[in-house]
Amino acid sequence: KGTHPGVAASGEADQYGAVCKILRAMGCSIEDAAPAIYGGISTIPGPQIVLKSSFVCCPSEYAAKFPDPSEVKISSKSSLVVMGSGVTIESLELDGALVIKCEEGATGVIRNLVVKNRGWVEVPDDSSTDELIKMRGYYLKKTDTRTITFRKDGTIEGDYDPAGTAPATEAPEEKNVEKDLPSLTQPTKEESNEDTGLCGSCIIL
Repeated sequence: KGTHPGVAASGEADQYGAVCKILRAMGCSIEDAAPAIYGGISTIPGPQIVLKSSFVCCPSEYAAKFPDPSEVKISSKSSLVVMGSGVTIESLELDGALVIKCEEGATGVIRNLVVKNRGWVEVPDDSSTDELIKMRGYYLKKTDTRTITFRKDGTIEGDYDPAGTAPATEAPEEKNVEKDLPSLTQPTKEESNEDTGLCGSCIIL
């Protein structure tokens, strides 16, 4: 009693919370999700923000990737995954799920982007035989996802034009969108081969 839990669900929530803490300290508007209970353990399940090491690794690198933090707004039910060293997020309003990919050698700017969809939902599950779900106490239902990919040939996939204002993406009819979406817990192939050395400005939160 009085000790912070050390289970899968709380560990993931702590990872999300650490990133949210850094972004809030910079001036981003990040809402906290309401507490959720999985397997008798209370956690703050979101927003789920995963910034891959290919995008940003140390707190000292965040300022260059989010040059105008007051223009970044992420709701409590959102999921954001960003990968690729060439991405800069200038202005974003997110209420749902967004995956941003940038190929090696490519560059891309997220500007005036508004995304609103049904996103990803953590669904409690105490009866699954899947080992990961049993440890977590829930599974992730990926209902709707907006994906933007910056290619090294200069093209952009995902119905996005950084020169204009992107309208909000309304949720389409529910469909299975989990194919080819990145895992929130597993490293990408590129990250598995990366040097894990950190810069001298890293801090432990």
